[in-house]
Amino acid sequence: MLIGSEADGAPAAAAPAPAMPLQTFVNHLEQERAASSDGLRSWRSGEEMELSAIGILGDAVAPRRTLGEALRLFARGFPVLQSNSRISLEVIGDEAHVCYRVLDPRIWPRRADAELTLGLIRGICDRYAVPNSAIQDLCFEHQSDRDLRVLAHHLGRTPRFGQDENRIVFSARVLANTLRAEAGGDDVMTLSKRLDEALTELRRQTPVAQRVHELILAQMERGLVNQCHIAAQLGMSERSLRRALAAEGQPFHEILEECRRVHGFALLVRSDRLFGEIALLLGYSDQTAFSRAFSRWYGASPRELRKMGAEEVSVIR
Repeated sequence: MLIGSEADGAPAAAAPAPAMPLQTFVNHLEQERAASSDGLRSWRSGEEMELSAIGILGDAVAPRRTLGEALRLFARGFPVLQSNSRISLEVIGDEAHVCYRVLDPRIWPRRADAELTLGLIRGICDRYAVPNSAIQDLCFEHQSDRDLRVLAHHLGRTPRFGQDENRIVFSARVLANTLRAEAGGDDVMTLSKRLDEALTELRRQTPVAQRVHELILAQMERGLVNQCHIAAQLGMSERSLRRALAAEGQPFHEILEECRRVHGFALLVRSDRLFGEIALLLGYSDQTAFSRAFSRWYGASPRELRKMGAEEVSVIR
């Protein structure tokens, strides 16, 4: 999380608080959730959060005229708030899908984080007078471990668990809803410029290898992980990308292999997908190549890994 000192109530002139590692942040939320008997604690924390509490991103989102503008800006600027994660907004027919993922499969479980983040998105929607009746679906990656009636009663819809991603779906018509009250403070253009500058600085400071790693994890299941495609997304030629990664001592094939290892392990132990399907999702030519790679990495076959998966907490080794 990249929340500065002003968000914590410190004077504006104070030095920014250091970034909290995402693993630490998610673990902290999970511990708070486990210690509370309130089934809505994490959701409400997000839903009731003031946008000013999330710093420059919240400041830029707050005055946007329509919900569509606010959510698109929130998705684009999310990296300044939280690393190794992705928010997306996609309109499919008459539905608007807002999805949230922590890209690193090793950060698990992350129930509280998912509930907090989707709650925050619901809170943004509330600023634009979106009723609960507009919500058409609510999905979580994690399995249900609480009484569903509390959240179902709060939203008027029973969530679905064990899904591919965390997602809230509502009628696309509400994207045109306008802000309930006129926002004060700096003008929209100034706030957007500050966010753009923060994103540019973040990209400048982030190692190329880390950016490649996140892009691969974000798109692996869509088959868009070849070096040419990743280079294009970074605005680089393949040759420039190879040079940059060589300078950091992390060639593309090693990053790709690591992403296959951690993402493949998560698919094995947290889903019931067929081994052949997982092999294709990871970009292997056939199931045999996939099995050989995982046997080499873990000293056990994919079938054996799946059997022992219930006892695994993390793929960090």
